[in-house]
Amino acid sequence: MITVKVLDPKLIPVLEAKYGKYWWPVEYPKDVFSDPFKNLIITVLSQNTSEINCVRAYEGLAARFEIKPEVLAKADLNEIRKAIRRGGLYNVKSKRIKEISKAVLEKFHGDLNAVLALPKEEAKRKLMELPGIGEKTADVLLSSRHGYHEVFVVDTHIDRIAKRLGLVKENAKYSEVQEAVKRFLPKDERTGGLFWLLAKYTCRAQNPKCKECPLTELCDYGKKRI
Repeated sequence: MITVKVLDPKLIPVLEAKYGKYWWPVEYPKDVFSDPFKNLIITVLSQNTSEINCVRAYEGLAARFEIKPEVLAKADLNEIRKAIRRGGLYNVKSKRIKEISKAVLEKFHGDLNAVLALPKEEAKRKLMELPGIGEKTADVLLSSRHGYHEVFVVDTHIDRIAKRLGLVKENAKYSEVQEAVKRFLPKDERTGGLFWLLAKYTCRAQNPKCKECPLTELCDYGKKRI
């Protein structure tokens, strides 16, 4: 049985002091947060690469093309590939960008704002109809409208730390991890980000720094390692 845990508010200043310096490693283009299609494209580019390389790839794409579905749907695949080369996995990502652009035009008439205006669960289902878009990517777009705590994005870092802390079982599904983390964290946008930084820089997949972790007393995994 999973014991329900919550983060002690007294630990928030500790997280601030330890991880505030990492906020954030790069500056993202401001227009991606106001335009859901651009947000979708940069999220695709962020997969399996660093923040720096993601932004470089997006800037390369934006320098060559207007980031609109009607433009990218018609763009030459090889030209997209060249534009995003610095981001890694450019063969897969260029194809996905073109496929998504076509699907946004066909399914949503090029307007993702209309989709995001729908009730949250309905919007998520429609977004996941796009090629290659899973729960995480859909939630990235939804969090821009509903807030990070309301739609907590579960990536590999969050999944790992939630399971190590014992917030969920090892075989927990995406939605179970999401709800458990929302219960664990206070309703504060910045705390969610600090928790992600803790997961990335301390609760690492390889060689986690359990002795340095502010949450060791709450962590089933960490207690066994120190």
